[in-house]
Amino acid sequence: MSIGGDVLVYVLLLTAVAPAILAIRLAAKQNRSRFTSAVVTFVLGFTWVGGWIYLAIMNLMQPKEPTQ
Repeated sequence: MSIGGDVLVYVLLLTAVAPAILAIRLAAKQNRSRFTSAVVTFVLGFTWVGGWIYLAIMNLMQPKEPTQ
C-alpha cells in the first residue's frame, strides 16, 4: 500500500499540527511559554510520534510557579 501525496497532508496534520495546538493549550494552563511549546512540538511532530511524546512528557511535568 502506498501513501499518495493527498494523504500526506492529513498525516502531517495529525502528527505535527494537532499536538502543537494541544501544546499551546497545555502551556497556557501550566504558565509556560506557549510559543516555545508549540514550536518544539511542531518540529518534533515531523518525526511522526515525537510531538505526541513531548506533549505527554509536558503533561506529566509540574506547572511553573508564577514569578512575582
